Amino acid sequence: MDLPTGTVTFLFTDVEGSTALLRRLKDGFAEVLARHEALLREAAEAAGGQEFGTQGDAVFFVFRNPKNAVVAAVEGRRALAAAEWPEGVQLRVRMGVHTGEAAIAADRYLGLAVNRAARICGVARGGQILVSPTTHALVEEAEHDFQGISFRDLGAQSLKDFDRPVPIYEVEAAAPTEAGAGADPGPSRMRLLIVDDQALVRAGFRMILEAEEDIEVVGEAADGREAVAEVNRLRPDVVLMDVRMPEVDGIEATRRLLGQDGVTTKVVMLTTFDMDEYVYEALRAGASGFLLKDVPPEQLVAGIRAVASGDALLAPSVTRRVIEEFVRRPPDSVRTPPAALADLTARETDVLELIARGLSNAEIAKELVVSETTVKTHVAHVLMKLGLRDRVQAVVFAYESGVVQPGEG
Repeated sequence: MDLPTGTVTFLFTDVEGSTALLRRLKDGFAEVLARHEALLREAAEAAGGQEFGTQGDAVFFVFRNPKNAVVAAVEGRRALAAAEWPEGVQLRVRMGVHTGEAAIAADRYLGLAVNRAARICGVARGGQILVSPTTHALVEEAEHDFQGISFRDLGAQSLKDFDRPVPIYEVEAAAPTEAGAGADPGPSRMRLLIVDDQALVRAGFRMILEAEEDIEVVGEAADGREAVAEVNRLRPDVVLMDVRMPEVDGIEATRRLLGQDGVTTKVVMLTTFDMDEYVYEALRAGASGFLLKDVPPEQLVAGIRAVASGDALLAPSVTRRVIEEFVRRPPDSVRTPPAALADLTARETDVLELIARGLSNAEIAKELVVSETTVKTHVAHVLMKLGLRDRVQAVVFAYESGVVQPGEG
């Protein structure tokens, strides 16, 4: 494969929430992944791009012209949105574009440009196409050639491993490009249900969350029983669930909700006190994380987005409390290690142990000397094989089944 060198434009793509999709679709996930790659590949090749690699659910393309990279990203997004996916799946793919100098060694691209494209993709939400200031500057004068594609300045964004925030631009496209595709759907919005027995609290959260362009508050509930009914009716992506409510509390509602077949909704628990005695039981019930009611708005939004994208909102302080609660419990609370543990490879067992100690994907990658994408794939396999909802459940599982002992480190 004759790949271009010198000044090139990279397009990096990544499936948002792939871990949840893998657990939901099981064997069908491979077919979805292959089709999504084919659609992206077709869009890239039509715009003169070349694929130079895949890793997990990420696909990488290179272009000689930055304009072609942007066109390929938009057309790829349109193709993904127009495709029919099994079980009502909404495939959310984030994309990052950057132009810079790159060389090839041992059939691999080297250089800062590659890392920057990956980092820009990493800060995008599902459905977003983000470009670097370099790419934006190079195509800015040619915007009139894009037939409806424009750029929105998102301001300076912090990129992992970069010392200073970098200006980032979002690609917006509401009309067909020269490839003749239909109207661009733009990034899909996260659907959210707010559950709290206090109307003023619900109103306050709604005001904060509805100010975000990517979040749609689809409903409210005043108690746990109503919450279960509303989730079944509205099918939100995330439920913001108060722990303490009359009649049916948040823990029991979460247990009922997530005990149903086919439910993919994530639950974020809300509590007033950092040392809430219900933390352990809420996580065992299936909650994907915890937030304090007085959390700053930006942390509230960031936490909800993290959970919606398939990550778990498990701060180190919560991890410690889960372990402390486990230590306080009698030995007979420890389950016999399930047979499914034998299905894990040695590397997957290593990943489970590191998850249980509260390490992030980046920290696990550093510990095991592998890429973050490789870690992400291992995490997905661990959750699928053990039948766990997310990494929060993996922490509880690891300590309850004896995979990790309190005090190990």
